[in-house]
Amino acid sequence: MKRRWVIVCISSVALISAGILVRTERKNRQLAKRAVAYRIRAEQGDAKSQSALAASYYYGEGVSKDYVEAAHWYLKAAEQGNINGQVGIASMYFDGKGVPQDRSESARWCRRAAEQGDAQAQYSLGIFYSRGQGVPQDYAEAVRWYRKSADQRHPKAQYALGFMLYQGYGVQRDRVQAHDLFEQAAAHGNDQAKRALDCDRKGISIDPGAGLRGLQ
Repeated sequence: MKRRWVIVCISSVALISAGILVRTERKNRQLAKRAVAYRIRAEQGDAKSQSALAASYYYGEGVSKDYVEAAHWYLKAAEQGNINGQVGIASMYFDGKGVPQDRSESARWCRRAAEQGDAQAQYSLGIFYSRGQGVPQDYAEAVRWYRKSADQRHPKAQYALGFMLYQGYGVQRDRVQAHDLFEQAAAHGNDQAKRALDCDRKGISIDPGAGLRGLQ
């Protein structure tokens, strides 16, 4: 009886494993087919497909992972004004993946996306200015971009703007407004904002002596 149960269990595991392999292979075929379709349209100049093909290469979905190819297609999309392409190539220049690391180029492409209203790019550009990466350090400019992103309810930007207001970096100190922003960010699950609120309730400085490291 025991042996029969062992056989049944082994058979069940084998069937489950086979099912997983089949589903994985099916998914891989679908991704490969999708990548081929992206390439056809990308080579015809479609910016959205160029960005999608770049992402396929970046993550190795349907094609072999290739950062050089990813950067190539992100750049083509970015040059046509595609926001995903601009954000993608900005990230690759920042990390030095597929292209030489160049924080100035990263900030330049991030700005292009931010100026089109992308909340994530606006937040990222705020970080560039707050840390002086790829651009001269400018807290007031950081505040300006954080505010644009926070106005679109981006939780990290809400926290970052709140932090700047709390500390008085690049803007007149306003801890009432900072508290409101922390609450908004915390409501969206931002852990840094939750910590800041907890410190504020306890009457403890939200980031004693750490300066802008609190933005990390």
